[in-house]
Amino acid sequence: MASTVDKSSEELSRKMDQCLSNTAISAALGLSTGIVASVLFFRRKTWPIAFGTGLGVGIASDDCSRSFNPDVTLAHRLQSLQGFLPKESLESYLPK
Repeated sequence: MASTVDKSSEELSRKMDQCLSNTAISAALGLSTGIVASVLFFRRKTWPIAFGTGLGVGIASDDCSRSFNPDVTLAHRLQSLQGFLPKESLESYLPK
C-alpha cells in the first residue's frame, strides 16, 4: 500500500515541478517577446510586456490543467456551454 501512495505522490510532484518550470519558461518567453515588441514596434509602451507575460502564463496554466486532467477537451467545454450559445455554432465542434 505504501508503494502506491509513494508512486502517486511522486507523479503529483513530477507534474507540479513540470507545471512550475513550464510556467517560469513561458512567462519569461512572453516577457522577453513583450519587451522586444515594445522596443521595436510600440515606442516603449508597457502594455506589450504585460500582454506577453500574461499570454505566457495563460498558456502554461492551460497546459498544466491539461496535464492534471487530460480527459477535458474542447468538446467537453463546448458541451457545457450548450445552453448559452446557439446550437448551430456548436454543432461542428461537438463529437458525434
